[in-house]
Amino acid sequence: MEYHILASGSKGNSTFIYVNGVGFLIDCGITRKQLLYKLGTIGFEEGDIDFVFLTHEHYDHSKNIRIFSQSKIYTGVGTMADLPCDNYLQPYLDYDFGGVSVTPLAISHDVKNPLAFIFKYGGKSLLYMTDTGYVSQKNQSYLHNLTYYIIESNHDVETLMQTKRPLFLKRRIYEDLGHLNNEYSANLMAQVVGDNTREIVLAHLSHEANTEDLALCAFKDTFARYGLSFTNFKCASQIDIVSGGENER
Repeated sequence: MEYHILASGSKGNSTFIYVNGVGFLIDCGITRKQLLYKLGTIGFEEGDIDFVFLTHEHYDHSKNIRIFSQSKIYTGVGTMADLPCDNYLQPYLDYDFGGVSVTPLAISHDVKNPLAFIFKYGGKSLLYMTDTGYVSQKNQSYLHNLTYYIIESNHDVETLMQTKRPLFLKRRIYEDLGHLNNEYSANLMAQVVGDNTREIVLAHLSHEANTEDLALCAFKDTFARYGLSFTNFKCASQIDIVSGGENER
């Protein structure tokens, strides 16, 4: 199980996950040219994408989703029109995609039926969760002791409040239909990591309301406060590819 975060942030999001010869693309908020170039740099091509998952309809996630055939795209009900009925995923059901188990989770964002995803295969597991204002107790019950986490750490609250953004936008980001802040995300992860956990990637960092240093410090300080020795954190990037997992090729 390997993952490659091709782009993460408000200017565009896309992640490629490769499990046992099956390729999954989560979101396509970058251009086709960028997608193919970045896939090429990690040794893949468009034909390696077997399934495309769309988390929600916001432009930075869906901008170029229609470069793919409708039969290949899977998403929540109401997120995208004209897909085959079986391509609308129901939260908390376990689906089989090429032998890989995928469980969608219902998350909290200001759109209809946004989703996060848990991938499982061969004793390894991966969470992809961004664009949610909070994580429900039900969702937390699915997150314990996974192998890899790609989790939103969008903003530092103090930095967000100091930006020149209008108050309504600050509230939209901070509240329950918005985005996870560093401290919330760090506390969540400190409660769910376990002996199987290998890597945590902090994703969808705000360019104006966060920095890598702020996000990483929040996680390191929180884990130290919980008495946890885990330190394998890294930040996703809007520009650079961030990869992890175990290369199977």
